[in-house]
Amino acid sequence: MFSFSKKTEGKLNLILDIKSSVVRATLVLLKTGELPYVMWTNNIEIPYKSGSDSGYMLTETIKAIKKVAGDAHLYTHNANLQNKSPKNISVIHMVLSSPWIISQARTIDQKFNNDTKISASHVHEIIQTERAKLMKNDVSLTGIEEKIFDVKLNGYSIPKWQGNIAKTLSISFAISLASKKITQAFIDACKEAGLHGARIDFHSSLLLQHIGLCRVLSLQDPYVLVHVHGELTDIVCASGQSCVLFGSYPVGIRTITRNLMNNLNVSESTADSTLTLYENKQIDKLHGASDITSIDTAASSWIQGCSNILSLVPGEHQPLRAIISSRFHEAFFDDIFSKINPNIKAESLPTDKILSLVNFEPLIIEKLRLNVFYIVALQTLETL
Repeated sequence: MFSFSKKTEGKLNLILDIKSSVVRATLVLLKTGELPYVMWTNNIEIPYKSGSDSGYMLTETIKAIKKVAGDAHLYTHNANLQNKSPKNISVIHMVLSSPWIISQARTIDQKFNNDTKISASHVHEIIQTERAKLMKNDVSLTGIEEKIFDVKLNGYSIPKWQGNIAKTLSISFAISLASKKITQAFIDACKEAGLHGARIDFHSSLLLQHIGLCRVLSLQDPYVLVHVHGELTDIVCASGQSCVLFGSYPVGIRTITRNLMNNLNVSESTADSTLTLYENKQIDKLHGASDITSIDTAASSWIQGCSNILSLVPGEHQPLRAIISSRFHEAFFDDIFSKINPNIKAESLPTDKILSLVNFEPLIIEKLRLNVFYIVALQTLETL
């Protein structure tokens, strides 16, 4: 998690947000008693290549990590920054989205014959057992993150549960796994870029978003977070503080844009502009009927994937709200989600409220809410 220093210069953390089509780097300066300060950001897009396999995506992602990590290293050693911040990065947080990570939510119930003292080792053993089941003896996988959401003793949520006596125990938690080979390749890319000596932690993007959302918006009702990135969409269904279900499917905004390009036989920029006109309700339903039909067709696979995952949510956790998170065309996804889920209130994230939780370097043009959620979550994250 984030580390703080008593020194006035604070400590630098680097967040690498690794998605299906982009790697985003964010340098955060942390000083005790002050808001986190976002000093620098950079994005490297992963170029799409028709007919490419997973090897191509991995190769290009490693290149992007090496490039942004190198740029971050150069930025911290800029002579103009002397006495303003540390030169060395303390922690690198690699935040993984699909296809680089697998996350699962679990709730385990146990009954005891007699009153039993609940210890941290007892809970840890339960989570280890579930992790082993998820890994299925696959030695190529490694556990990268675990988060306990709720512990109930005798049916009641107990924040300070260690050492308490109970006859029933219920634990709600999440586990995230990733490929050992891929995570090592990401670590090596950072070292090759000159970032030596920094601690490197891996995290689930969905898990951090959920934690950040709960901290910022105080969500209690069952909700679904739909995070759309370039080539995939990730979904987490949650109830209160606990995650209920994680899901992912291979359709993102770039996928929809390419579908629309093919449907209309136009360039990528024209297809993107058409989506903008649609979400701004500037396409005439009469004269633009063919464009609307083409958009509906282009988005049909996204709608189907979303519906398939939502159909798996247990009845008692059916979402009342949907938070749509996308760097591009968020209003478009709000609209198409609402059409297929009229009983779920779809909404975007409150930009001003979220961005007020950190300070930004004035020269930073693109201020992403997602980065703020990561920062808030990392500051409060507790793992076993």
